[in-house]
Amino acid sequence: MKIKRLGRFTRFIHSFQFRLFAALALMIFTFIPILGYISYLQGKKAAETRIEQYALNTATRIAARVHAYLSHHTSNVRLIKTSFEHQFVDSMDTRAMVRYFHLLRQDHPEFVNISFGDLSGRFVMVPPQSPEVHKLFDPRIRPWYVGAVEAKDVFWTPAYLFASTQQPGITTSIPIVDAHDRIVGVCGIDLDLSTLSQFLLRLRTGSNGSAYIIENKTGHVIAHPDLVKPHWDPDQIKLLSACLTDLRRNNKRFGTTMYGNQPYFTAYTDYPDNDWTLGITLPVSDYLQEVNVIKKTTLAIVCVAILLASVVSYLLSRTITTPLKNLQKGIETVSEGHLDYQVPVQSPDVVGALAEAYNQMAMSLKNNREKLRNTLIALAENEKMAALGQLTAGIAHEIKNPLGVILGSAEVAANTERPVEMREKAARFIIDEIMRLDKTLKGFLDFAKPAPPRFEPADLQTILSETLTLCSERLRQKKIEVIKEFKTDSAACMVDPDQIHQVFINLILNAIDAMPDGGRLIVQSDTRIDPHGFKPLKRVISISDTGTGVAPEHLKTIFEPFASFKDEGTGLGLAVVKQILKLHQATIDVNSQLNHGTTFILMFPCEIREV
Repeated sequence: MKIKRLGRFTRFIHSFQFRLFAALALMIFTFIPILGYISYLQGKKAAETRIEQYALNTATRIAARVHAYLSHHTSNVRLIKTSFEHQFVDSMDTRAMVRYFHLLRQDHPEFVNISFGDLSGRFVMVPPQSPEVHKLFDPRIRPWYVGAVEAKDVFWTPAYLFASTQQPGITTSIPIVDAHDRIVGVCGIDLDLSTLSQFLLRLRTGSNGSAYIIENKTGHVIAHPDLVKPHWDPDQIKLLSACLTDLRRNNKRFGTTMYGNQPYFTAYTDYPDNDWTLGITLPVSDYLQEVNVIKKTTLAIVCVAILLASVVSYLLSRTITTPLKNLQKGIETVSEGHLDYQVPVQSPDVVGALAEAYNQMAMSLKNNREKLRNTLIALAENEKMAALGQLTAGIAHEIKNPLGVILGSAEVAANTERPVEMREKAARFIIDEIMRLDKTLKGFLDFAKPAPPRFEPADLQTILSETLTLCSERLRQKKIEVIKEFKTDSAACMVDPDQIHQVFINLILNAIDAMPDGGRLIVQSDTRIDPHGFKPLKRVISISDTGTGVAPEHLKTIFEPFASFKDEGTGLGLAVVKQILKLHQATIDVNSQLNHGTTFILMFPCEIREV
């Protein structure tokens, strides 16, 4: 059962349907994944482009909000300037100045300190510091004082440590002028950097994104949401500045960075008002969900497309091969002689047209076979009459000469005046010619009406060996060397041993007659197997001699009755041989070269088995 299934599987693998299906499946499994992968790459690139645009736009929007936030403090410091310059507050009245600054801090608790310094070095701060600080502190050398004097307008200091709180912060300051636009002092508002971090913490940058500010001059991160948390990693904060440096080195404003052991999209935008850079980080995991969805969707579509395409390819291959199989079945059926069989026509395509043409051919073959049968019957009758005439002429020719000899010899024997020796010699001539006539008539009867063969399984090599043994004495007398080349396998053939023995004797005797001065008789036996299994096994017998050979013009008629090229013989030997072989469904061929010898090749249908 397993062998049978394996054979079916092997035939299916080598079938046209499987090759067609394999070709279609190969194209499907090649092109669909490639198209899917290209689509995935395009979708991923489009998603990353949208993310880049979103990150850059978000950074720009946050920069605008930071600007608005800082502008609010700029407006506050300008309000103080206006209060001094319009004499709402007297810069020389320290008590009034302190009350005013306290009122401002009540309205703006995010202010750490509000300071004032004049040209004489007088310093006023709310909340107030110890008297020693006020005596020793010279505002004229502080960055917020110097920067405002030089800028003659609002000035933002870099981040530094406040002397009062020892916390990092920045100061926005503005010069105070008199009626003649002469600077009489500088007023500043201190802001704790945690205030900026709190502001950035409140901004919406996605579920896990964050915005931060980097000071370009120092490269420090001066504001970040993590800075206001109880526990934060300073190395991770420093990494943001390093990422900015790396992106600027490559002239890029967008890239991927690692922060907290996770990849983030990072975008930067400049904040020129304070020589800052505002950055934003967005988690890759949050914003690549769309890419993952595209990836999963593409994979699912590719799998479904491959499955559907495979099913369609299989059905298509069956649609193509089923009519071809029906056509093959029709060819096999018609080749067996059943010309009435019609191939079913199920489709109007090329295969259907081919099946229709084949059915018409089968009908034409059937009609032509009937006509051919009638023609063959008529030809057979004509050939029978022609053969009968040929046989009659041959018999008349073969009988006429002996009868003439017999008549002449009888006249001599009947003449009593002739010597006794002459009359006895004439009597011997009569006897010889009568025996010759008997042999001729016997050969004619064997040819005209051969005995039906009695088939039985036999080994042709054995029969051939026995025939050589019977002829061994004559072969020895003629000084003929016998060479036997037999295969060791046993192939049984259904034959009549007596008739096949007669065939071998005729061929061997003809070979002996062709070598009057001796020579070699080569007898070979072989088995010929059809590699495709469409034809039965053949046993091949070859009998070759090195004799006189046959002229090319005589080879065409060598198997015809009365075709003899020897001085003695009836010319029926090879004709009888061919007729016997025909009854055994065997064939005989001859190859001959004048003065080089002749080879007869006999092929018998048989099967390999023990005899």
